Amino acid sequence: MIYNKCGKITATHGLKGDLKVQNYSDFDRFYEGALVYYKKNTEYLPLEVRKAVDYKNGLLVGFKDLADINQVEFLVGKDLYAVKDEADLAEDEYFYSDLIGKDIYNEEGQLRGKVVDIKEYPQADMLVIEVNGKNKLVPFLNEFINEVKEDRIIIKEIEGLL
Repeated sequence: MIYNKCGKITATHGLKGDLKVQNYSDFDRFYEGALVYYKKNTEYLPLEVRKAVDYKNGLLVGFKDLADINQVEFLVGKDLYAVKDEADLAEDEYFYSDLIGKDIYNEEGQLRGKVVDIKEYPQADMLVIEVNGKNKLVPFLNEFINEVKEDRIIIKEIEGLL
């Protein structure tokens, strides 16, 4: 199985085993009955979500069979993972982890840079592309992205974009 990081446990909340979680996923990974995983050494161990509600800048999550602060303290600081499932994606949607690290080419076949991060803005998600040691933002929109291939992204490079 392939696991994608979907959140991080940042703190406990109250005495009943609730945890504050920073959500990294665009998908609804935290709902009653959902399985998420934490890593212990090289093994991914499951946690079943008992409850999940929006809380400040993240989520308040409780896990099944962990209903006391003493049972969950060991989870603080741990990353949470979801099983990567291509069925979660609609056409022309991608996991961030599949885009980060791809080389960027223009339509003429010239290597222009590499995707180093993705930023979310209300207007559009932006690819952060490292070009000659500097980061440039390119909107992840059809007007700028020509094609996403297995090993590269081909962009429509307009004047001033990079």
